[in-house]
Amino acid sequence: MGERPVRGWNHVPMPATALRWTGVLATAILAVGAYLAGALPGGDTAIATRDGQPRALAGTAVWLAGAVLLAAVWWRLPRTDLRWLLTTGALWAVPLLVAPPLGSRDVYAYACQGFDYLHGGGCPWLAAVPEIWRGAPAPYGPAGTLTSAAAVAPAQGHVLVAVGLLRLVALAGALLLTGYVVSLARRLGVGAAEAAWLGAITPLVAVHAVSGAHHDALVAGLLVAGLALAAREYPVAAGLAAGLAVSVKVTAIVALPFAVLLVVRPGRWSRGAALVGAAVVAYAVPALLGGLGFGWLRGLGRTGDLVQWSSPPTAIGMAVGYGLRLFGVDSTVPVTITRNAGLAVLAVVLVALWWRARGRPPREIVLAAGAALAATAVLGPVFYPWYAIAPLAVLAASTVDDRVRRALAVATIALGFLVLPSGLGVPVLTKLPGALLVTAAVVWGVTRWVRSRGPAPAA
Repeated sequence: MGERPVRGWNHVPMPATALRWTGVLATAILAVGAYLAGALPGGDTAIATRDGQPRALAGTAVWLAGAVLLAAVWWRLPRTDLRWLLTTGALWAVPLLVAPPLGSRDVYAYACQGFDYLHGGGCPWLAAVPEIWRGAPAPYGPAGTLTSAAAVAPAQGHVLVAVGLLRLVALAGALLLTGYVVSLARRLGVGAAEAAWLGAITPLVAVHAVSGAHHDALVAGLLVAGLALAAREYPVAAGLAAGLAVSVKVTAIVALPFAVLLVVRPGRWSRGAALVGAAVVAYAVPALLGGLGFGWLRGLGRTGDLVQWSSPPTAIGMAVGYGLRLFGVDSTVPVTITRNAGLAVLAVVLVALWWRARGRPPREIVLAAGAALAATAVLGPVFYPWYAIAPLAVLAASTVDDRVRRALAVATIALGFLVLPSGLGVPVLTKLPGALLVTAAVVWGVTRWVRSRGPAPAA
């Protein structure tokens, strides 16, 4: 790329090489923030952040500077040379690979889940796990639990080794995601560099996959791989990838019906059956090898223990609850009602998206799959930024509308500021105003949608 100035949507020219190395500086600043106020293994640094301890506040300020700089540089990246872009993303990841996790303590929970599976309990790193999740059953499927156990087995009681190995798993998921985003985009006639920039080489992936080491990175990689293989009409391979994704995290199952649409043809429904059969096998093998069966599903009930406005249905229930308090009624019932309503709406949305995708070109089917994954994340009872990795990747590989890309890019940047470096969520700190703002946004959006669907005014 040399020193040729490049222009982003904001039309601010800057040499490409300067952008690359400024991004490296940004992730290095994030790494410093991680050492000061990140998810360190000694204990829950979110408490120090909430209490306003000087080190935690300084680390949060450093993290904020790095996050803003990274977002600004990423927005300006040129999206014409795929190899240059991928190299840039790799360089950005290096400082984060040698720093403590950012934005979440989930990796310590993974380590304890793996330890408990291997030894039946007594995890020595329990102090690093947020108190609310201590003793909670793992909400991940057989492949997720076995992956955690495989990372913990050679650690010999050293938490840093376990975290390092879990980070390598997440990094493998990010690499799988990147490769298949490019493959899927090319298959669908979407610009590969543009798709990689929006779906893989993002601040969200850097912080929550590379640094945070979330299992969602592996889920996203397997899901996109499954869709890409289905688009190339390899039903068995696609089913195996999708089934493994479900075996890590059950929400991945919403993409499976769309993968079936990609391989079936009139009179050739056997391909769809082959894909589903391979997915069942990919789920069943880890379940049988690990002896886990379906008992892990009980852990899903604990994921909604935190009530925060990042989930729109939960935000609406919180807003109603705050309104009831004005009349002396203190109840959690509104949140339960709106969460159940959100799941009911989600079911309708998923069926509608699949029904409309039937018989459509492959790009539109994949676009519908991305919308289904996004709806699953947004309409669920709880939402965290890393839940968006898979939906954004699928949408990046299938959308050709520049306005949609811009909206997705803005969402990607916004999600990067939803969680502080210690793992303390901004929604937890801003419950009342956040719930009211999200509720107002939902009401506004629904009102606009209803009006747009109404009859045209008479001439």
